[in-house]
Amino acid sequence: MIVVCDINEIWRKKPFAALAEETDVLGVSPADWWVARRRGFPSSEGALEILPVTLPPSWASRMAGVGQRLLWRKIQRHCKRLGKPIEALFVTSPHYLPLLGMIPPDLKTFYYASDDYRSYEGWGPVAKLEKEMVHRVDHAFFVSEGLRERAQKEYGVAPAKLSVSMNATEPRFFSKAQEKTDPPYAGTLVRPIAGVVGGINDRLDFSLLQQCADRSELGTLLLVGPVPETPSAALQSLLEHPKCVSVGRQPHDTIHQWFQCLDVGLIPYTPTEFNRLCSPMRLFDHLASGAPIVATEACDQAKNFPRGASVCASPKDFMEAVRRGIDAEFCTPEQIRWADRAAEILKRAKETYHA
Repeated sequence: MIVVCDINEIWRKKPFAALAEETDVLGVSPADWWVARRRGFPSSEGALEILPVTLPPSWASRMAGVGQRLLWRKIQRHCKRLGKPIEALFVTSPHYLPLLGMIPPDLKTFYYASDDYRSYEGWGPVAKLEKEMVHRVDHAFFVSEGLRERAQKEYGVAPAKLSVSMNATEPRFFSKAQEKTDPPYAGTLVRPIAGVVGGINDRLDFSLLQQCADRSELGTLLLVGPVPETPSAALQSLLEHPKCVSVGRQPHDTIHQWFQCLDVGLIPYTPTEFNRLCSPMRLFDHLASGAPIVATEACDQAKNFPRGASVCASPKDFMEAVRRGIDAEFCTPEQIRWADRAAEILKRAKETYHA
């Protein structure tokens, strides 16, 4: 059995839920008592079994020696009850470095790096643990080439020990996978519709979106996602634009309908290190949904899909790509499903088992 610590975020849960369709996977969901009481635990998904574990506060930091030892004991007891030996351990954060010192030395270990921890405020000390983590495990997966390159250059890790496993999308996001159903309000929007789906925050270039809304050929600029309680002046100006429609946060189980109602998908990321190194799930959801994508250069992974995404170096190029995208035909690329990522991970893991 493969054990994963942890699957508490959707971008960690999805790849291992897909992996669970191929082999036995136990997704561990640890939380301290107060967080567990407030938020609960993730629900099961498909074949992925989830083990919820409540632990003392500071179990991943100040109390890691005690908390993670308790975590490992609970994992062992659970697998013993199932009668399934632990074949490999995946960890998803440098927080789990102490755990690696508590497991049998012959147990194969993997690091699944889904975040750029250096970009999180106050996470500097945790990010420094990543170097030791990458050297300690048998193999490390990074969600972007930029993160993999940094590990190779700055941590001095051999390239053969590092892989890239981008984020991906679910079957329901594919426009031809099911009968198309427009979300609420979509029928009242003026077409063509260009839109942003995901967090509406300072990762986005609101000036660029304002210029899009000003285009005469565009009917609606649609924003789907949570908006800050106190918007910046640039965002407030955009929200007041007569062509801008903001529908706020939408349920995840129907979010695919919003992707599929767009004529052009927009990823107007600002040029930050965090944006450049990330693997945006919205990119893959857009790619599946059947509409052309227009992105800034800060969305680095969009360059991997030239038949589906126009990557623009300037506002002028962005506007021109939006104009072209309104009437463009679209070809959905292959190898963008979570099942594709799971197959890659399992193949590399098996190679590591026998190395």
